[in-house]
Amino acid sequence: MLARLLLVLLFMAPVAAYAADDEKPNLYDLLGDHDHLTAWNGMLAGETVPAWVKNYAKDFNGPATPSKDVPVGGEPYTLAWVCKAHDCGDNQLYVLFAPGARTAWGLLINPGDKRAWLGRPDTAIQAAILSGVQ
Repeated sequence: MLARLLLVLLFMAPVAAYAADDEKPNLYDLLGDHDHLTAWNGMLAGETVPAWVKNYAKDFNGPATPSKDVPVGGEPYTLAWVCKAHDCGDNQLYVLFAPGARTAWGLLINPGDKRAWLGRPDTAIQAAILSGVQ
């Protein structure tokens, strides 16, 4: 009986690890929080961005993946990603939130691999965002 239980637990471990990864929120989950939405809006203030980015916090139209923690200065920041629905290749947005969603910065990748920084990130923030660019 104990051997059978150990065998079940052994096979369940990878499933549990996978489930733990899935618990990280997507960008649309984060934007459901007032502080993250405020940081998002601050990041976009005064920026010229395509309509799909401007409207994302309203319609959540675009595939997203679970966010991940990225260290900056020894603190865990949250890096999230989304792309334009049905046109991901050249239309991607990486967003980095400071702890507590104090602020956000982004990297917008447009057609032709043209890149635009959003929210005036310093070099440490740029490096953290670039660490997640695929």
